Amino acid sequence: MSLLLILSLACKKDAAEDTADLNRPDLVCPGDAGCEDADGPLQAGAAAVSITPQCFESWTDLDGDKRYKVSKDQYADCGCDRLCPDDDGYPGPDEGEGDGSFTPMWMGGFSVGHPAQGIHDELWARTVILERGSTRIALVSVDLVGFFNEDVVKVREALEAEDLQVDHLLISSTHTHEGPDTMGLWGKSFGKSGYQEFYVEQVRAGITASVRQAVSELRPVSEARLGAVQAADYHPDGIANVIRDTRDPVVIPQEVSSLWLKDEQGETIATVVHWACHPETLGDDNLLISSDFADSLRETVEQGSTWDAYQTEGLGGVAIYMQGMVGGMMTTLRMDVETPDGDIYSEAGFPKTEAVGTLLGEMAVEAAQGGELLDPEALLSVRAQSLKLPVINSAFTALFLIGTLPRTLYDYDPDEPANSSNQPMVLTEINLIQLGPLSMLTMPGEILPEAVLGGYDGSLTGTPLYDLVQADNPNPPALDLAPEAPYLIEAIPGSHRWVIGLGNDELGYIIPSYNFETHPDTPYLDEAEGHHYEETNSLGPDTEPILTDAAKALLSWSP
Repeated sequence: MSLLLILSLACKKDAAEDTADLNRPDLVCPGDAGCEDADGPLQAGAAAVSITPQCFESWTDLDGDKRYKVSKDQYADCGCDRLCPDDDGYPGPDEGEGDGSFTPMWMGGFSVGHPAQGIHDELWARTVILERGSTRIALVSVDLVGFFNEDVVKVREALEAEDLQVDHLLISSTHTHEGPDTMGLWGKSFGKSGYQEFYVEQVRAGITASVRQAVSELRPVSEARLGAVQAADYHPDGIANVIRDTRDPVVIPQEVSSLWLKDEQGETIATVVHWACHPETLGDDNLLISSDFADSLRETVEQGSTWDAYQTEGLGGVAIYMQGMVGGMMTTLRMDVETPDGDIYSEAGFPKTEAVGTLLGEMAVEAAQGGELLDPEALLSVRAQSLKLPVINSAFTALFLIGTLPRTLYDYDPDEPANSSNQPMVLTEINLIQLGPLSMLTMPGEILPEAVLGGYDGSLTGTPLYDLVQADNPNPPALDLAPEAPYLIEAIPGSHRWVIGLGNDELGYIIPSYNFETHPDTPYLDEAEGHHYEETNSLGPDTEPILTDAAKALLSWSP
């Protein structure tokens, strides 16, 4: 080989390395300090810690409108435990009792002025730790409407202070609309924050405790299975029995997926379930704290289910529900759910919610039991990248500035007009976590499925009952302007590709730019004609293209 050729190859190699370093994600494991390798046996541990609110007071809805108004309704000044002197089991006065002020727990989702009256089921911080060699990753699911990245950072600081040696933490919210307002949008009235630091502090402590317990439960994984089933295969009406899409075009993620981890005694450590749907089956009239269908889904996976028609045996261990692509909008509202016993539930409420969760839990069990065995040498890895997103939504900017949404704005002078050179930005992140053929790509909000999957040809409606575009839509999407393949899903490696919604943040809806329309007169305050509610709860039209490009860069990077 000539000296000139050798020098030329060396220069090309140096240039490639320089480019790779420029594009290198913020975190790469294995590879970075503290997670240099991912050698040795796969280990896992799991835990579930309650994050149910411990302190709030109840109230009586005297006018029956499900909204609290000082002039018309009455609160019970009975303190954190909501037990009054005449109640059974009254332990005596507690914090806040008889102080002459109402301590509400504003519920996140649907509408403002909607405080909880009590608790139906526990809210959880559920964690699975995956470890191989010096690489340790914590996957956490919380029963919350959303959890901001700045709160994620505080949890990471708490884990570091306890020296739990977690190399990367992923927190995904289930997005239940029946839990506390952890974002600020749903307080007493519009512009009044429902975010309460004392409760979010409880959540951060609960997540930290869940991770701590899961680390203490780490043990070798003797068997790991990864499977998926098609939700449309379980009912004659296809996917219409468990979900609908309220925004055209109708594009619905089809798979219920499971990662099943067992220890050397053959006992389940954890089952991680992935599905995409808003946990809002209880509807906006519900006033009881609940994790919605996630509760019966997890209970079914752990303990099984019983119908007159058949029984399903549970898997044991800790079940964890990881949210998917819920934007656009994946929901169980305004649809019928039929059980195996022939009961049909149409109205929002606990019977319908339990039925939906049980059916999905049974699918998750079948996905786990029929899943492929993972190679014992399957690589565990993570890449993470921070980035800034522009806040085009003027209403969001105002809510950030007055503190309704407790979030820092970057690169912005509030004393000057917002424009291209003075654009408010928020800091967020995306992540790619891999375990063999499983890839988990996170999105910091509620991404519309078509932004990832395509489906503009009608192939992902999931049932003959749903049309790609409703005939009565007065302002249908211009599908001729929709992006063409390849779509983001095709860039994700592996045979099992999960997009984790609300991953380490919640920035609202992430909408394909071709179909982003705002009201011509009052943008972001009112919605445009047709199916364009989601724009009013989004950062703006640039969010999806920026995130898609960032995700492609993260996926294409290699050492």
